[in-house]
Amino acid sequence: MPARKSKIPHRNQSPTGWWIYREVEQWVSRKQKKLTPRSRCLVWENTRIIRAKDRAAAFAKAMRLGRTEHPSKTNGGEWRFVGISMLLPIYDDLEDGAELLWNVHRSVPVSKIKRMAKTPKQLPVFDDTDPDS
Repeated sequence: MPARKSKIPHRNQSPTGWWIYREVEQWVSRKQKKLTPRSRCLVWENTRIIRAKDRAAAFAKAMRLGRTEHPSKTNGGEWRFVGISMLLPIYDDLEDGAELLWNVHRSVPVSKIKRMAKTPKQLPVFDDTDPDS
């Protein structure tokens, strides 16, 4: 008897063909001769969207794009592609107000729920300080 294919749950499929993923990059300065597991680097996570027929194709495409764009060399060092830290389907058509990401939090105290909502000053998009200084 042939093995049955397992059904992929709806939550892991994209009816729109769009996927959102996060790529991980690390900065390696010219001063860092050899990286060890204890080496410390600046890490950047870029969140991007792509079109793909399924999760396997989306992962492969995200990896291909990351490898194609990196390393990105500068005078002081280079950004190196490390991999993908998140891949999720986009369920809604892309339009103003479309849901792109979601999280589930179980049994959260009301006091913590209120702290989840941030003021503009607490959001990274409003932080204009130079991370390199």
